[in-house]
Amino acid sequence: MNPLSSLLSASATCLCARRNWLSALAAFSFFKAGSCALAQDASAKTPDDSAAKTSVEKAPLELRLGPLDLHPRVTTGLTYDDNILFSSANPEADTFWTIQPALQAVAGDDAALIAYRDQNYDVLNLSPGNLIIQPPEAWPGKLLMLDYGPRFQFFNQYTANNAIDQFGTLNLLWPLNRLILGFKQDYQLQKTTLIELGQRATVETISSTLAAAYQIGEKTSLESNFRRISVGYDQLGLIGYTEYNTEDWFNYVVTEGLPVSVGVLAGLDEVANQQGQTYEQLRARARYNYTEKLAFDASVGGELRQYDNGSPDTLSPVFTIAGEYRPAERTALRLTGYRQQNASIINGYNYTSTGATLSLRQGITDRYTADLSVGYYTLDYAPTSGALIKYTDEYYTARIGLEAKIIRHLTGKIFYQLISRQSPAAGNINDNQAGVQLTLSY
Repeated sequence: MNPLSSLLSASATCLCARRNWLSALAAFSFFKAGSCALAQDASAKTPDDSAAKTSVEKAPLELRLGPLDLHPRVTTGLTYDDNILFSSANPEADTFWTIQPALQAVAGDDAALIAYRDQNYDVLNLSPGNLIIQPPEAWPGKLLMLDYGPRFQFFNQYTANNAIDQFGTLNLLWPLNRLILGFKQDYQLQKTTLIELGQRATVETISSTLAAAYQIGEKTSLESNFRRISVGYDQLGLIGYTEYNTEDWFNYVVTEGLPVSVGVLAGLDEVANQQGQTYEQLRARARYNYTEKLAFDASVGGELRQYDNGSPDTLSPVFTIAGEYRPAERTALRLTGYRQQNASIINGYNYTSTGATLSLRQGITDRYTADLSVGYYTLDYAPTSGALIKYTDEYYTARIGLEAKIIRHLTGKIFYQLISRQSPAAGNINDNQAGVQLTLSY
């Protein structure tokens, strides 16, 4: 997860469901950098636009330490939250400050990384699988990225919620003649509100990915990923887990910019204090890029899951959808969606998360951009033993914001967001947040 993008919303966002829609967001981020037409469309501007951008466009700041190019940044913000614990009984309101200094160190093709970043590409999610379907001339050179940023949270009234969170990423890319190798290590330690439980907890997430992609011919390629993810909690009653999974894809380029794929995914969930679970997925995927107005990434299939405790096997559909439509130069309409089964943090349950978010990003002038999004998702809890009952929680989200390029390297945001839950088991809850944020980056 990009630590900057989640800086102000992490304290009231469902951690478990968020992992799924962030996967969908990461799915469509690949075609933003790989789309030459989109890049040209984004850079096209009138003479007046060019003059206006002179004072606010980002220029590289050349900082080096030995072989490393350094890109510092700092983000700070103030947020008012009328229900910091997302509780239906005696909600607590508070205002909290956040500040997150961070540094990204790059060895290798730093120029390619800057070019990707200028197109709003999430460079921390660069991967062999996202690059292999692009022509080799579009691949970056060898890259080693180190990114670290602690986040400090200070609450005005309920100071027991103060925290120092940690976010770190190592991403290695090694493009060869036809082969791209990659390794990614993520670490997150954050104190956040688990809205499905109505409490704050410190969550430690460690993710390791070893990836490889090979271009067989002009139209065909293979990609494989091997992952280990562990999630742990500091609160009694919350159940952590460790997951091992692999995914393998065969890609075929039907026409330029339209690769289709078939993939096999498999995994093992080791849930604390419970017996294990295994699953297998068969998926089909289509990606469409290299277009001025439309790009998407859609993956659909089914999952078969087995339980070591003797519970019946389950078969359920799974999918991720991410797309972007640009009807005009400054207008972008985005859709993300997902359905995935997870091992629950509540003892004795699994849950299936299904949701979608529709967002509109509209440039008002060269300096000001408005964004609006609405979302809906469900958490369907299913017991892994016969003693418990099924239930479903529904969540509705809405967000409106305004972003401004203040001066070169400095941007500001102001936002309002709503999270609403309807639950037959725990009752209905609303949470309102409003805040401002400043980011200085190089």
